[in-house]
Order: sequence, then C-alpha cells, then structure tokens
Amino acid sequence: MRNACASVIYLGKIELRWCQNCNLPVLGKTCGICNSDTEEVKLTPPGDIRPAFPFDIELCRETIEKQFGNAILPDIVILNDVPSIDRMDEVIFNGKVAGALQYDMEEKKFRFIPRVWFASVIKPSRGFVVADEGAVLPILNGSNLLAPGVIDASPEIKRGNEVVVYSPDREVIGVGKAYMDSREMEKGKHGMAVKIRWKGIEKDERISNATWDDVLRANENIIASRVNKAVDFIHRTIRESGLPHAVSFSGGKDSLATLFLMLDAGYKPPIFFINTGLEFEETVRYVREIAEKLSLELIEEDAGDIFWKAIDFFGPPARDYRWCCKTCKLGPTTRLIRKNFPEGVLSFIGQRRYESEQRAKKGSIWKNPWVEGQVGASPIQNWTALHIWLYLFKKQREYKLKWNELYEHGFSRIGCWLCPASDMAEFEFRKHKDWKKFEEKLKNFASKHNLDERWVYGGMWRWRHTPNWDDGKYEIKEERKYTIKGNESTIENFLKIIGEVNKLGDREYEAGGIKIWLGEEVKSSDREGLVRDVVYKAINCMGCGICMAKCSRNAISIKGGKAHIGDDCVHCLKCMEECPVIVFR
Repeated sequence: MRNACASVIYLGKIELRWCQNCNLPVLGKTCGICNSDTEEVKLTPPGDIRPAFPFDIELCRETIEKQFGNAILPDIVILNDVPSIDRMDEVIFNGKVAGALQYDMEEKKFRFIPRVWFASVIKPSRGFVVADEGAVLPILNGSNLLAPGVIDASPEIKRGNEVVVYSPDREVIGVGKAYMDSREMEKGKHGMAVKIRWKGIEKDERISNATWDDVLRANENIIASRVNKAVDFIHRTIRESGLPHAVSFSGGKDSLATLFLMLDAGYKPPIFFINTGLEFEETVRYVREIAEKLSLELIEEDAGDIFWKAIDFFGPPARDYRWCCKTCKLGPTTRLIRKNFPEGVLSFIGQRRYESEQRAKKGSIWKNPWVEGQVGASPIQNWTALHIWLYLFKKQREYKLKWNELYEHGFSRIGCWLCPASDMAEFEFRKHKDWKKFEEKLKNFASKHNLDERWVYGGMWRWRHTPNWDDGKYEIKEERKYTIKGNESTIENFLKIIGEVNKLGDREYEAGGIKIWLGEEVKSSDREGLVRDVVYKAINCMGCGICMAKCSRNAISIKGGKAHIGDDCVHCLKCMEECPVIVFR
C-alpha cells in the first residue's frame, strides 16, 4: 500500500512474530530452529513487512547519526510500510519497533523517530533535552515537557526536530518533537518545549549477530507450506480453467515469486511483459535476462511513446486520474492477448492482498474487466512481502538468479519511473534520464493553470483533487476544444459506432438514422450527447487499444496510430465505455 493517507487499513492478518530465544523474525507460532513459541510483534497495520537491504540499513544509520550522533543496527532488520503523507517505514528488530524512518517532503530528507528503548540503546550525544527532577514523574505519567522543566538541551535543536528526553542522571524517559529551539527552551519561562510521543524507562542492550541464513532456517517449514499450497492452487486453477496459461511478468519481486512457483509446479510457462515505455532500463534488461536464463518464451508488447503523445492532451497523470494505466498498460495488454491468445488466457499474476484495499477484495481468481479474454489468478494472494522475500532468498541459491537490482537501491516496489503512486522519496533515490523532460511537462501545465512551484516540485502534481491533509488547494479546470476540419475521414469512420453511415453532403451524415452536421459545433437530429462523444473520441483517439478489448466482434483495429472501426461493427457502443479520451475528459 502506498502511503496516500494517514488512516489505518487492515488488509489481512499481521503475520510477523519473533523468536526471543534466537532473536529472529518468524512468520509462524513456532521457531523452526529452537522449536520455542514465538511472540506477536506489535506493529502498525496493514503489516506488509519486508527485509531491509544494506542500502536501507545504511540510510537508516546515516539518518540516526545526523540526528543523534550514534547508531547501532543489526544485519537483520524488518521494515513495515505504514500510512503517512509520504514514505514512512517502521524499523523493527529485537522483536519490536525501534522507530520509524520518515521522508519529509518539505525538507526533502529523511528523519528518524525513535522509540524509548532504542533511544536508550544509542544514548544520543545530540538531539537531546534534559528535564529537571520535578518533570520526570509527570512525563512518565503522560505529560509533555514544559520549558521551565528544561535544564539542558543540545545546541543544534530546532523547532520540529525529533528529540530524546533525559532525566538529570541521563536515563532516557521519553522521546518526542521539539516545539522550541534549544535556546528558547533554556530561556523559556512558559510554553511547551517537547511534545512527548513515547514515554517510559526501557532498556534492551541486545544487538543480534544473526544472518538471513538463520532467518531462512527459522522459517523453512512455514515457507514450504505456503509453496505447497500455491503449487496446489496452480495445478487446480489450470485444470479447471481450460485455457492456455502464462505468467504476467513485470520484473518485480511478486511476479518473480509467481514465476518460480510455476516452475516448482512443473510448468515452463511463456511470460509476457508489457513495456509501458516508462520502465526503468534496469527493469527491461532484467525481464529479458530472466527469460533467457530460464529458457522461457518472452512475449513482449511495447506501448512505444504513447505516453508522450497523450500527456499534452490529458495533462500529467495522478493518483486519482490514472489515464496512463489505460493507455500505456491495458491497451498493450489487449493487443498482446489478441495476437497471442485469441481464445483467451489464464494469466498468473503476482498480486497480493496486502498491497491495497482493491486487491484485498479481488480474491485469488478474477476476470479482467478491462481486457477481454484474460483471467487473472494469484497463487500469492495471502503472502506478505516477507514471505515473498524469504522464498526468493531460497530460490536465489537454486537458480543462481537475483531480483531486480532496484530493490537494493531503496525501492520497495517496481513500476513506471514517474508513477504518481510513488513516494517522493523514491523519486529522490533514482531519477530517470527523461525526468527533466517530464518536469518540463509539469511546468508547462502549471503555467497554463496558474499553479505554484510547490505543485511542480513538491509532488502535488500527483493528485488532481488536493488530498485532505494538505493545506493548499489546487483547482484544475480544463476545457478541451477540438477541431473538426482535417479530421472528417476519421470522424466518418467512427460514426459507424452509432450505426450504418451515409454521407449526405459536405460535413453532413446520417448514422443509424440520426442526421449529423459537422459545423463549428456538432449538431444532430437525436442523441446529440452520444454523437458529440463519438466525434470527440474520433479526433482525440490515442490508439491505445482499450476499445479493442470491449469489442466482441473484433471489429476494431489500430491503423495509423488510431482505432479503425471495421464493417463488422454491430453498434453495441461497448467501445465507448472505458475509452480514456471519454472517461478522463
């Protein structure tokens, strides 16, 4: 789940537990090494936990050192993506949350929000405030630290910083957010100095020297059980569907796990890859490498430069305005299936319930409402990201194949390089070579609609409707005009959607018994709204192919970069239902 809001969402059982004896994460009630009972780890839902790679651990360590002057982290760290305005991960080891690593969109940097026990471990040499003896008990009982109760504060503290609160004898009693800078605290006679987030006296000096090999041993039977269930699901679904099968491969971890499960089940499936034209070079290279090394047929469909053709018409894509998914992904998927699986296909897809509410509701088998003939099936629907990674760690040894390298550079998901569902943090990790080109499109759109620099550079372009957590309000109203002159032949072809077409005169037609006049404005004798939509669709068609999926008669093809309506059209109007030009007008 991307962190688009601050609400808590439950998408399934929280699976993470901990063996206190071995000091290891376990995804079941019993440790596979020592057979002792494990304990539940209290973390924030939805709980799609994943391992921290060395990049993540180093980022966390550097952030802590800048704020507090010291950082001690083990090799085995679990990250939990939690709801926030932008990227925020709970950092977990020793069986509990040590703190949260959060990206600040305004300052464009990470900050670490420690818990009390971890603050006691690192013993900060900066970013600390010392409370007087009279303030200790009130803080432990739930009060904030007031300015008169401050006897010392490290000099670099600024308003808004995360701080650790010491007692006079340097025992950590709380952590929180500074509401004054250090000078104000020391001189202040009234007001709140620190708003306490977490309080208490906790200590934990353990730093594990365990490895991921140990974690694999502790979870071996748990992962094996998941694999067996997934393999049974694959066999049963193929048997019952009666369709040819393939794996939808995006180059991400979930589709890789799905592919390995198909191999475990004894199949050598073709894999198909939709190159949206917005993929990272690493992803395209990786997909082709996987197909070659596993000797699997790769069926690839390329969206080409349709995004760059369409962005001037639609404007920048947004989380609540995803025209790009239809034009760059669903359209090419339709073309791929029509060409290679005309009778339909059972597509095994790496989808998991922990990714979003929509995917949690979808189930393990579904029909794609956008792509005719595609039945989707997910053998990993109920797996967390940690299940996926432990399985991949195991398969890495077997196949001598790694995952997409982007995961080791801070990415928790792999997708289009400018996807509006991405966090701003990910855009900072890796900017694509065409980022400046995209930024120019953002600036042009902002200028046209009188939007400020924050909309462009602060990531607010990722919403068409300003999210409720943001103080700024951005009004985007577009009136799209189109020109009939020069588009007459295309319009005439598209009028077949309405009915049989007869040309009555210059720019005068009859379609399905409706008389139509193409002057400066479109006029008709009946159903004028439909007629205008068809004309609008004809002029602005992007050739994405979505309408092809809706046509049961195969009457639509792509010619010259636009849809072409053939003579087999029965005028059912299904091709109008999900056309991006109409839906996102």
